[in-house]
Amino acid sequence: MWISSTAIAQYSITGKIIDAETQEPIYGASIYFDGTTIGTISNQQGNFKLTYKQNTKALLVVSSMGYEAQQFQVSSKETNLETILLKPSIESLDEVFLETDPWSREKKLRYFREWFLGSDYQDKKCEILNEEVIQLRFSPTTQKLTASISESLIIENKYLGYNINYQLKDFDLSFSKSKMLKDKNDQPIYLPQMFYYSGTSFFQELKGKTKKRFKKRRAETYLGSVTHFMRCLAKKKLRENDYRIFHKRFETPPYKFFEVEQINKAAKITIKTPKISILYNNKQQSFIQIINDQNSTTFYIDELGNFYPATGFSFGGDMGKQRVANLLPLDYKP
Repeated sequence: MWISSTAIAQYSITGKIIDAETQEPIYGASIYFDGTTIGTISNQQGNFKLTYKQNTKALLVVSSMGYEAQQFQVSSKETNLETILLKPSIESLDEVFLETDPWSREKKLRYFREWFLGSDYQDKKCEILNEEVIQLRFSPTTQKLTASISESLIIENKYLGYNINYQLKDFDLSFSKSKMLKDKNDQPIYLPQMFYYSGTSFFQELKGKTKKRFKKRRAETYLGSVTHFMRCLAKKKLRENDYRIFHKRFETPPYKFFEVEQINKAAKITIKTPKISILYNNKQQSFIQIINDQNSTTFYIDELGNFYPATGFSFGGDMGKQRVANLLPLDYKP
């Protein structure tokens, strides 16, 4: 009798985390791949071992409360990071500003919630549980709202069933001053114009066992998402998954302006025109725009649908509106 089996590749990362000043091991430090549910914590000796099944180029993040986080690019199947030194974070002194911030904290928080979590965050029952760590400032001179945090944001998404640990790096919402509109105090009204944010995230199940309603909502959210599009593009299955591609208002063959080359388990993608429009399921309209007035750009997509580097282009339309309230982990499987 012949018995056949399929081997599943196993990847592992090991290391020891210690305090850079005291040389003492750090217990309970978080080790995770950015944007995924793949993670673990260090034991009382500071040691850890993270085992996972799918190769990814997502950054490995090592963090602990009160310390500066470190990031690593893992490239081999078995990686020993040996000793990782975490430096205690330095509490920055309050900055001295030469101009007054005219906005109340509640007003700034409303903008932050809407642009960071997404305009539908209330419908999605998505909430930041520790808003007190967010420092916000609006500058009338630069017409920008910026944010910084003293520790990771703890986000509860009751719609999709996740707890998200989010380390915010940048938040920059630019405004333009309206020439016509003024508020009830005869002050100028500022209109949101450009937005940028970045950070790392780690997903955990909100409850021990995934409920059916979460599975259904996740599947609905996944279809037409950036991750769904990237996975289909990497496998050259755009048409089979209801994606249509347009260029200058005319529909084109899916890969006329996308060059897809398979390299090991990743896909090398070259966009060959400054702007491409995307229609999903004849409903959701999005576009990809190459930045810095370039005519082409190249990036890579790994097995999970993670794309890197992500600095050469941006998404607009429906995909561009997707925020934290609509985020799924990169290792999500429908």
